[in-house]
Order: sequence, then structure tokens, then C-alpha cells
Amino acid sequence: MKKLIIIFIALILIHSTLAITIEENQKETVEGREITLVSVQESKAVISVDGEKGILSLNERKIINGIEITLTDIFYSEDLALVSIDTKLTYSCGDGICSASESSENCCSDCGCTGSQECVENSCIIPECMLDEDCNDSNPLTQDSCSNYSCKFKEIKCSSNSECDDGDIDTEDSCYKGQCQNLPPICRTDKDCDDLNPCTLDQCINKDCQFKDIPNCNKEEKTETKTEEIIEFSQDSNNNFIQRFFSWIKNLF
Repeated sequence: MKKLIIIFIALILIHSTLAITIEENQKETVEGREITLVSVQESKAVISVDGEKGILSLNERKIINGIEITLTDIFYSEDLALVSIDTKLTYSCGDGICSASESSENCCSDCGCTGSQECVENSCIIPECMLDEDCNDSNPLTQDSCSNYSCKFKEIKCSSNSECDDGDIDTEDSCYKGQCQNLPPICRTDKDCDDLNPCTLDQCINKDCQFKDIPNCNKEEKTETKTEEIIEFSQDSNNNFIQRFFSWIKNLF
């Protein structure tokens, strides 16, 4: 039983300790705290936690602004300087007590937020909403809700076409596999359905094209007939034009 307790405590300590490698003038965020390697020497380093500085020698452990830091390794050269450190919180964020090392910036769950801000996932944010009614996007096909002071818009699941009416007369509203689909119509008039086949009757029915074969229709004959009609029409037009032209000449004299 004692061994299990020792193992459990060791696991907690391992979980709460975070090892990081950081370069000179680089910043890392740990548990909402900003850790900066200010400067490095061959055996020492200056480390800042949220603006509070501390000097550590190699393998030294020190608490800086509520963070326990152990300097475990130093790499120092003319071109590159970096250190490896172990970090661990010395306070418990979330215990309801705003300790000296906690603030609204690093532990708003204990210290709260200022002004109109609210604490979400241990960060202070300006609320986008307070109630579901604050998130109306004027779209009847979305479910509008307020979660953690942020608006969420979710597509409504449907069971019938009537539930998918988007108020637009130019869209075809339908429910397909529980999701609303609002698509523009395939056609509005019969001309929109012309398939260039003279042997089909092209119709627009319920905004959808339908093609019906014409009985006893010969496609080649239909095509030839249309071509002959065009030629005859052109000849007639030319003859009429010539007659009108000569009539106009006669009238001049």
C-alpha cells in the first residue's frame, strides 16, 4: 500500500513539472505565465517570469514569481545561447484562493476578471454574448446558442422538406439525410431545358427538366426539315428585298 502511495505522489510530481528549452530573448508560456530567458553566461542565466527576474546557476532551483525553476543545462556559444529548465507551479490554480503569485491574467478562476470581462478556460475575455437570444444570425436554418460567452451556430437537423424553408422563392428547399439543402432551380421555363434533340419534348415541370420522346420521330428528317425552312425563309427574304428595291427605284422617276 505504501508503494502505491509513493508511486501516486511521484506521478503527480512528474505531471506538474514541465521541462522546456528556451533560447536567449525567447519567451515561453507555461500555465499562463510568460517565461523569458533574459541573458546567458557559461554557468548562469537570468530568467524572467511575468517581468520578475531571477539569477540561477547551473542545477540551482529558485522560485520566481510563483514558478519553481530548476536550471538543468546551459549551451553557450558566440552564435547561440540556450538553456534547459524544469518549471513547476508553487500554487494551485483553481482552489478558490487568489494567492500572491496569482492574478486575473494567470489564474482568473481564482482571482476573477476586471471590468466586463469573463473567465473562460482560465483566460479573461470580453463576452460576445450572455444569452442565446444575443446570437441571432437571422438564418432560420441554424440553431443559435451562447456557450462560454461565445456565439455558436449549428445547422438544424431536419425530418421534412417543410423544415428547410429559407424564405427564398428562387431556391429548392429539401431535407436530405437530416440536412437541409437549399439549391437554385434547374429550370424556370421550357426553354431552359432545350437538349438540342428535335425528337424530344423538353418541359420544365416543378423547376426540373423532363424529356419525353416524340413518337415516330426521325431525327434526321427533323433536322433536314428545319434546315430547309431556314433556307426557304432566307430566299423569300431576299426576293422580297429585291422587289422592294426596284419599286423604290421606279418611284424615283
